[in-house]
Amino acid sequence: MQRKSHLALAIVVLLSLSSPVYAAAPKAGSKCTKAGQTSTSAGIKYTCVKSGKKLVWNKGVALKKSEPAPVPSAETKAEVKNLLSSDPRITPLSALTSMDICKTVDKTPDYAWGGKILHRNGFPRPDTSVAGKKSAKILVVPIIFNDLPFREEKIQRGQVFSSDVDLLNETIPLIKESFKSLSVQRFEVEIDVLPKSQWLVFNRDNPLSGVWGVDNFTTLMEIIEKEKPDFNFDGYDTFAFISGNGLPGQMGLGSAQASHPRVKNSKSGFINAILMLGGITNTTLWVHEFGHSLFSFEDLYLFSQASSGTTRQKLGNVSVPSKWDLMSDSNKVSLLGWNKFLIGWLYDSEVRCISEQKSTIHYLSNRETSNDTKLLTINLAPGVTLAAEAKNASGTDKGLLLYLIDTYTSHGEGPVLTQNSLITKGQSKSWLGWQFNVLDSNEEGVLIEAVKTDIDKFVPPPPKPADNNPGQPTSPIRVTRGEVVPNGSLQGRATWNVTGHESYRLYVTDVVDFQKVYFETGYVNDSRNPLVIDIKGLVCKKEFRTMTEFFTEKNGKGERLVMPSFQLRDLPCP
Repeated sequence: MQRKSHLALAIVVLLSLSSPVYAAAPKAGSKCTKAGQTSTSAGIKYTCVKSGKKLVWNKGVALKKSEPAPVPSAETKAEVKNLLSSDPRITPLSALTSMDICKTVDKTPDYAWGGKILHRNGFPRPDTSVAGKKSAKILVVPIIFNDLPFREEKIQRGQVFSSDVDLLNETIPLIKESFKSLSVQRFEVEIDVLPKSQWLVFNRDNPLSGVWGVDNFTTLMEIIEKEKPDFNFDGYDTFAFISGNGLPGQMGLGSAQASHPRVKNSKSGFINAILMLGGITNTTLWVHEFGHSLFSFEDLYLFSQASSGTTRQKLGNVSVPSKWDLMSDSNKVSLLGWNKFLIGWLYDSEVRCISEQKSTIHYLSNRETSNDTKLLTINLAPGVTLAAEAKNASGTDKGLLLYLIDTYTSHGEGPVLTQNSLITKGQSKSWLGWQFNVLDSNEEGVLIEAVKTDIDKFVPPPPKPADNNPGQPTSPIRVTRGEVVPNGSLQGRATWNVTGHESYRLYVTDVVDFQKVYFETGYVNDSRNPLVIDIKGLVCKKEFRTMTEFFTEKNGKGERLVMPSFQLRDLPCP
């Protein structure tokens, strides 16, 4: 019995030792047992202190609340390493093709004085361009005619009071900023304006044309040589001749063009120049024309659309790059990677080249400020390149843009054609012997695979003369006015103000199938000015391409100047 009582007592003691002991929460002024002792309750830390002969808890000190871990900001996220750019599947540089193979020549080059070749859509870049340089100097030269002043005083144009000088001063900073933005700070322009005392003032009405395709530079250079023979053309990379904006509806305005005319007062014997007849505030048009005069860029829009006033851009599944390049649409402030590569705004280290590799993987960045690869080039044939670069698609999607650079096609006829749709993550596209698979994408670019299939492989055409090429700079043939219009039932009439020719040839074809000929004059010996040519044998409800060739010698010989027109269209049926 005594043993059982001892066992029960031991169990009670063990249970009491194993049970947790909960101390009462301290309260300021209540009794505590040991000086210096601390206790925390409800975020307040109390300390046992001596008060007289007693030990009590003091008033306590509130503790700082622990802060939650910070959420990464957009800037912090941007610093996170881009995992796609370091994907282990990316083909190493050692397995790629030499960049020299993808730096193709232009198979339809222009020719300068003395027969010098100018590769405008290929390499090497012309000596007349500033490609590869960090800056360029531009001189703005106001030109004044009796009926077209360059105004310093403000006048009302619509709802706005402004002067031409004010408009120019507002536009110049925008032009400068456009070049900095396009090149990502790799190129800049310095723009001077000729002092007022040296403006080119001509005592005559404006003889220049606002009609697209008419050469105004020959006329302007002849006037300058005759009336301003001492004008110095040295010291600048390009000259910008500009007229005033004129009045609403005034004739002879609206034309902008670039040229490399021969001049006397220049050490090189020529200049790079643009001519702006009105349009002072059209910043992107300035940059487009400087694209010609500074960098020797080709026109990437279709001359057929420019001359006919149509706005069609798509050619089946491909389009001219009006969405992506200001040389196709002067309202855009962007350039394709190929054009940036031509002028040194993309470095060789930012471009990849392949040609015969069966399968390769590449990361292409859409961040212009990064040093990652931005352009993949594929050499299909001499003078022909297939290109791929990362672009923004609709919404938040990122995609791959494919385009073809075919230098067998002259400028104005579509030398650069882009796919109509971007290829997004998980999609594939087969084109011209290659298949492109977008393996992955993120905010900064795309990871792609390029597979050589040889399906629908590109076959380069034999070189051909470019009908739409403007006349050579040395051509004595001058066209100052021209039109091709309907003239009776299924007939047309071409009227040209032209000099320097001894013979001509005019032919009319289908606007798409150039082999379908509706009318041709053959070579006609005729040096009249104006020249009027009647056109017969046309059909109704069709679009036509009218090509007029002028020759410096009889029987279609000597130098040639070609003037295209797409004005004949949709003739009514009898």
